[in-house]
Amino acid sequence: MFRPPMLRSLFAGLALLATADLALAECAPIPLPRPGARRAEIVAAVMPAVVQVLALSAADNTESYAETLGDAMRQAQAGAKQAQGSGFIIAGSGLVMTNEHVIAQSTQIMVKLADGSVRGATLVGRDERTDVALLQIEALARCYPALTWGDSDRIAAGDEVTAVGSPFGLGGSVSAGIISGRGRSVGEGAYHDFLQTDAAINQGNSGGPLLDSAGRVVGINTAILSPAGGNIGIGFSLPAAMARRVAAELVARGRISRIELGLGVQGLTGDSAEALGLASHQGILVMDVQPDSPAERAGILAADAILAVNGRPISGMGAFSAEIATLAPGRPVNLRVWRRGQPMAIEIVPDLKPDAAERARALAATAEPGSLVRFSGLDLAGTTSRLNDVAGQNEAAVGLIVVAVAPHSPGAARGIAVGDIIVGLAGKPLGSTVQLTDAIAEARAAGRRNILVTVLHGKSTAWMALPVNSND
Repeated sequence: MFRPPMLRSLFAGLALLATADLALAECAPIPLPRPGARRAEIVAAVMPAVVQVLALSAADNTESYAETLGDAMRQAQAGAKQAQGSGFIIAGSGLVMTNEHVIAQSTQIMVKLADGSVRGATLVGRDERTDVALLQIEALARCYPALTWGDSDRIAAGDEVTAVGSPFGLGGSVSAGIISGRGRSVGEGAYHDFLQTDAAINQGNSGGPLLDSAGRVVGINTAILSPAGGNIGIGFSLPAAMARRVAAELVARGRISRIELGLGVQGLTGDSAEALGLASHQGILVMDVQPDSPAERAGILAADAILAVNGRPISGMGAFSAEIATLAPGRPVNLRVWRRGQPMAIEIVPDLKPDAAERARALAATAEPGSLVRFSGLDLAGTTSRLNDVAGQNEAAVGLIVVAVAPHSPGAARGIAVGDIIVGLAGKPLGSTVQLTDAIAEARAAGRRNILVTVLHGKSTAWMALPVNSND
């Protein structure tokens, strides 16, 4: 989960969807009240499937995810850290969905049911990029009560919703509101396309369900915008459509396969849309296409505008990223593209993105022993043509190459990946680890909290601030 200024966590491709839904529906879900039923009836029906998630992890002296992202509900307690969030049962076999950040780095997970019973839970799979985790609770019931999925693609601004969860540990809490907006981006997360709601949600609601007017799950409550840590009526929920797709692959494979398209893109503005002859700025603009990439092989060009993926309209960068997160390597994808004043259809076949852990091991084995420096959760080494080749970067690129990224670190929160290269420092070329450590020391001595770096990923570059006072 990522936090821009004043944003706090709430916390206290894929297998075929139809196949996965069969696997997730061994027992029938909770019967919902008739259409038009009072909210109280709906809440009473769904409450048995909403749970508290308790995660314990050993105490340490390193910077925690909570300290990095301002999560007020993770507390150090008597030699251990306890995380507390929400979740909901999605299958009668005892599958529970929650946010990944609720159970991050946990060594023991427990689930408290609505009747007060506590069950041990094991981790089925997790995906940090989408902030989704699946748990399996002990099979002490023939059929656990489970919720029904709704259609988050059809939910619209103004529709009524209900949030259920355990804010501040108060299990079974309910709040009501509406959908305030769609397609919201929160922080720098790669796969975020949130629903915004004004339902009162607070720390501890993370992982709980957002329900439509019929009691069906349309989102997972994930974050709030809050100057002081409490609710001000701006909350964010991961759409159910995304959560279901991630759950399908976690059940099938235990992890998520990432894909590569070889595109550099940015959001369309009204002015850029008008310049391209488009009547709407709904879509994304292609800035560059990497050589020998799926995009180049498909014939995509710079200045193309991508308007839809597999028939699903793209409202902006968040929606595009969310669609990309659901694509499978090797499976053709249909794009609706606008080029030189005309619409056209293009088929692209994504490549499998190399596993970050495998790439990290290869880079670590290639780096000179003792050459690494750690900063903001990043292990960095001076570039060499061999390291650059292993990372898939330009062999001539100069800077500090990312050999490893610590989970939930400031570097990870900003989307920096293994194989990226920090090529600049405050607008000047960066050529050595000594130059970086000197800049960090200078910033700390001056009382500054961050330094500005330039990060190279393939052919794309980005400027970002990294904190200098983190425990690396």
